Amino acid sequence: MYKLGLLGSGISYTLSPLVHGAAFDYLGVEGAYDVFDTSNEKLEETVRRMRESLDGFNVTKPYKEMIIPLIDEDKSGCGAVNTVAMTGGKAVGYNTDGSGFLRSFNEDCDLTFGENVLVLGAGGAAKVVVKTLKDAGFAVYAHNRTADRLKPLLQETGAREWRGESAAAIINCTSCGLKNGDNPLSSLVEKFDKKSVKYAYDLIYSPPETDFLKEMRAAGARTKNGLDMLVYQAVKADEIILGVNLTDADYREIKRLVMRIVGK
Repeated sequence: MYKLGLLGSGISYTLSPLVHGAAFDYLGVEGAYDVFDTSNEKLEETVRRMRESLDGFNVTKPYKEMIIPLIDEDKSGCGAVNTVAMTGGKAVGYNTDGSGFLRSFNEDCDLTFGENVLVLGAGGAAKVVVKTLKDAGFAVYAHNRTADRLKPLLQETGAREWRGESAAAIINCTSCGLKNGDNPLSSLVEKFDKKSVKYAYDLIYSPPETDFLKEMRAAGARTKNGLDMLVYQAVKADEIILGVNLTDADYREIKRLVMRIVGK
């Protein structure tokens, strides 16, 4: 039996066990997936236990960067690890958020390369999304409530600081929106042109429509939450940890199974 898990804090809402369970069923493997909701004070102890007892694990907020000193090798390429595979007794870190995001983003996004995209946030998720969009050929701007946290992201990724430019797409990579009434748009100056936005994407998937998405939908943008990304990054993580190779058709079928379970 494969033993996997999820490391994070304040993640009781997570659908990850359901998603990985669907992948296990589809692949015909016996597997267990547990949630390790851990405080910062107990992080090192929890990671040690996970390394000893699991074949691999996923990492979510707020530990995608904090996990790196606690593993043996970082192959994420972006300084943010969301997948750890136990290989030959070593804990090796990867990042599947970028591939999961881009697969989801491209499914129903008709933007042309070179158009402006505004990314909200400066944490590990934002860093991955910015890098992925830049590699895909978009002109990426970034904004964060706290300017001093934004500077490292701009330096590492080459994104430009947003200073009021219009954007064809806007992506929320912050946790602002997990609670009703929280909206990352409140941190933008009033001159932000919502009408220019064709596509709004929120990495948050619970609630399924955040205040951010509601506001952007009302302004005329097509909207999407992060559920597809959750599925796709999880399937990629399973490819790495289980050592399997899946096709696009496999990804679509696992997504169909998950959506049927969650009632989508």
